[in-house]
Amino acid sequence: MPFKTRESYEAIVFELTGKFLGSIEGPAFKEKLEELKDAGKTKIVIDLSKADFMDSSGIGTLIGALTTMRKVGGNVKLACMKERIKNLFLLTRLLGPVFEDYDTVEDAAASMNM
Repeated sequence: MPFKTRESYEAIVFELTGKFLGSIEGPAFKEKLEELKDAGKTKIVIDLSKADFMDSSGIGTLIGALTTMRKVGGNVKLACMKERIKNLFLLTRLLGPVFEDYDTVEDAAASMNM
């Protein structure tokens, strides 16, 4: 599985590693997200510090996560983006209007309580 989860500052951190391809990892990611939502854990930080690549279906999976959590009063924020992935989010105009990016997981998690 190309992601692990942990709790940090009242948020759940998804640590993505290697390639995040929504068509492959998406179902397991969505299943874990639903478990968290059902448990009332709706503040999600996506740690991209160890992610090397993401395709359009991976981005679609993250948009789905954001939509799911916002519907129940939660949120999804991105942290530690590498330049290559950040450029992809900028190119698709998702960084800023849709997703917030933070330099650290701690900053992203802390922003949930503002």
